[in-house]
Amino acid sequence: MGPENSAAAGLLGQGLEQLGIGLDEHARRRLLRYCEELQKWNRKINLIARNTSLPDIIEKHFLDSLTLLPVLSEMPPGPLLDVGSGAGFPGLVVKIAHPARPVLLLEPRQRRSVFLRHIIRTLSLEGIEVSTARVEDDEPRPGFENFAIITGRAVADVARFLEMVGPRVGPATVVACMQGPAGKQDWRQGSRAGNLRCLGRRETVLPFSGARRFILLFQTIR
Repeated sequence: MGPENSAAAGLLGQGLEQLGIGLDEHARRRLLRYCEELQKWNRKINLIARNTSLPDIIEKHFLDSLTLLPVLSEMPPGPLLDVGSGAGFPGLVVKIAHPARPVLLLEPRQRRSVFLRHIIRTLSLEGIEVSTARVEDDEPRPGFENFAIITGRAVADVARFLEMVGPRVGPATVVACMQGPAGKQDWRQGSRAGNLRCLGRRETVLPFSGARRFILLFQTIR
């Protein structure tokens, strides 16, 4: 293990411990390889901000994505839809942590989709697909119906996001909008949108920066 990888392993382990999240060694090794590939590819294509430090990559992308795991632990084992997956956060990270859960990553930008498929091949992940499409344009596919959870990270407009994903929401689907500090107020704008109502919000403090993160949860009104 090189010095950079060793530093990443230390940061990941420290962050997981502070967040109280348990991951087996195999999942940790996969996340570290993912992180290594992300840094390599980011020199050529814009996956994340070019000047992002290693501690920030681990905390603000990998650990932030993993804060979704406690929510998932309360849900049935159905497919996950990650809308606007970007470089794979949170959907690809969740897949590595929960390999049995089917995951569909929606990413409209071609270069980022190529990167996502590269990571899936590199890590030999199964039960995960990438669609180079916006959620409004993506066609339903076998094996990825009746989503247990639909996620979106750094959602700027909660009400608009809920409107976009509405056609993919089933009777038992939970929509999880992952937000920064604005989430403390933003849950009110989507407290009721169409046939969706807000179930509540979960708050987490990231371990290195102390930044606050919110997950806003919505479900169909019954």
